[in-house]
Amino acid sequence: MELYEAMRTNPSCRYFTDEPVDRATLYRIFDHARFASSGGNRQGWRTIVVTDPALKRAVADLHSRQWDAYLEHAREGIVGFQTGERDERMSSAANAQHRLTRTDDFAKQLAEVPALLVCCIELWTLAVTDKELDRQSIVGGGSLYTFVQNVLLGCRNEGLGSALTTLLAAEEPAVAELLGLPDDIAVGALVAVGWPVREKQYTKLTRLPVEEVVYDNLWGQPYGLAD
Repeated sequence: MELYEAMRTNPSCRYFTDEPVDRATLYRIFDHARFASSGGNRQGWRTIVVTDPALKRAVADLHSRQWDAYLEHAREGIVGFQTGERDERMSSAANAQHRLTRTDDFAKQLAEVPALLVCCIELWTLAVTDKELDRQSIVGGGSLYTFVQNVLLGCRNEGLGSALTTLLAAEEPAVAELLGLPDDIAVGALVAVGWPVREKQYTKLTRLPVEEVVYDNLWGQPYGLAD
């Protein structure tokens, strides 16, 4: 698949068939994804592919605990580190309810997804350059998520659906006990992977235009094509 097409047609997949994903396909995805960039080329990402039914159920249960709390906050309009008014374009009642319904379905069916990728990072490889700032750190996971994005694009190239969630990170102690993680390993993401239910999978994405998210030299000056 052509790269730009993959980037434009890779939504979060919420509905999967029960067809298993063969080991060779996942291996091929990881074999390409591992060429992602990372700080100091330390390549600290580590991933556990969970396909055992009992382990998937346990992971899904941990995710569900966090999802229930997130769902309550989302319905109240409280999401993340908010410092200003919510963007009404993204928070209309109809759009919000549609997104929550799809994601709630996903959470309830997570244990049935063919493969759950628990994406981790070796803590010693991270350079958290913003840890002294008076806000939440956003830099520390950078060396993990380049790899994760490559995995998502690799899934799209193979015709697989995927969905990224970070809720499982809040259950890190329980995940560590369940999957035998060493003390110097942090949980950064959970990626669900499987074959999409075609009639429920939407590939026509809409996003904000370049001019609203990329600025020219100074904040607020739209970056557009020259006249």
